[in-house]
This record gives sequence, structure tokens and C-alpha cells, in this order.
Amino acid sequence: MPSPGARRSSWANGSRCEPGSSSRRRASSCSCPAGGALSSRRLSQPFAAVALRSLMAVDLWLSRRLGVCAAEDSLLGGIRPLVKLLELSAHRTPWVSSAVYLLLTSRTAEEQELIINLLMALLLDHILVRVVKAFIRYHSSEMFATLPPHPRYSFPSGHATRAAMCACFLHARLLLDAPVRALLLVWAALMGLSQVLLGQHNVSGVTLALAMGYCQYRLVERCWVPIDWLQDIVLTVLGSSQVTLKDSETETMMRQVTPND
Repeated sequence: MPSPGARRSSWANGSRCEPGSSSRRRASSCSCPAGGALSSRRLSQPFAAVALRSLMAVDLWLSRRLGVCAAEDSLLGGIRPLVKLLELSAHRTPWVSSAVYLLLTSRTAEEQELIINLLMALLLDHILVRVVKAFIRYHSSEMFATLPPHPRYSFPSGHATRAAMCACFLHARLLLDAPVRALLLVWAALMGLSQVLLGQHNVSGVTLALAMGYCQYRLVERCWVPIDWLQDIVLTVLGSSQVTLKDSETETMMRQVTPND
């Protein structure tokens, strides 16, 4: 049995075991396996998910580094109006308005066929981009805190899809010189780059948009509508409407001739 002096020395040195010390030691010893199990679960994640997160992180970092015109106080904020002017060249309104004007002023059937198919390609681009944006639901304001929240979804870039599709369309269908054809492709590439410089889209969104634009062009080429089909459709619609009009006129005349009881 320890002497009272030994007990006092143990109190002084703080070596006396408290009743809850053993339970705390057991709890601390039990917490280690839980942390090991958590780390093992993290390590057991699929390689595809880890690779996808890594690519998204690289994409976000690169998009932020390239967004030098995202705001007026950015690195190249002084050329922001020029880049916005380049962006305007691929807006939907100028393209649709120009196509409608050319369709109304066209004189040959070949011109009408070309412009009508271009209008259908623009409509296809608008529908597909809206569907993909509604499915992915990504906002450009997530990349740059300086940008105001955008009401629409911004993945992929509609300007880039339209630029790629129209550039490939005109490159294949118009009899242009080689420098002009090369200029069309450069314009489409610069359009995609401008979306990243302005901070409105990330690199992956622009890359997907350019690929989508090319696929849309290939789809339009495969489903090309010749002018003969268009004329037959118009004549069929007009013929059915004329027949309906004649039937209504005949019925009206019969009612006028028939005496009232």
C-alpha cells in the first residue's frame, strides 16, 4: 500500500489516473479506424469521377486565367468593346435578319434554296443550344465573382455554335476564294476565344460549342432540302387553301340562292 507521501507526490506530478481517462483513451483509439475507413472510401472512388473533377478544376482555372476582358478593370479591359463587337457578329438577330432580307430579294431558285436551308440551320442551332443549356444548367457567373448573375444558362456558347455552323456552311456552299474561306474559319475560332476572354463561357463550353456547330452543319448537309421539294410543299399548301376557299365560296352562294322558308 503506497504511503501518504507517495500519494501526494503523484498528485503533484499530475500522474494520478482519473476515472474518465481510460474511456477517453478508448474513444481516441476507436476514432482512428473511423478516419481510416473514411480515407479508404475516398480512395475507392471511381477513377472516372476523380479524372472528371480534375478536368473540371483545370478547366475552371484556365478559364479564369484567360478571362482578361471579363471586366473593365481586368488585364485587357481596354479592348473589351472591340471584343464585344466581335461577339455581335455572331448574334442570332443579324444572321436571321440578313437571311430573311436575302430571301425576299433573291431572284434565282438556287439562291432561295441556299437561304432557306440556312434559315432552317439557324433554327436548328437555336433549338439544340436551348435544350443543352436547360439540361446542363450552368451559369457563367460561377467563374467570375465580378460578373452579374446571368438569367440564362451559359453552357455551351450559342455564339460559338452559330459561328462554327455558319462558317462551315458558307465555306462549303459559297464559291469563295481560298483566303476568304480561311478567314471564315479564323472568324469562328476567334468567336469562340472571345467568349472565354469576356468571361462569359469557360474553355470546355466553347470547345463543346464549336464541335456542336460542326455537327449541326453536317446534319444540315445530310438533311438538305432541295428547291423542288420546297416548291411542291408550297404548291400543295396553296392548292389546299384555294380548294378550301372555293368550297366556302360555293357554300355561301348556295345559301344565298336557296330561299328562306
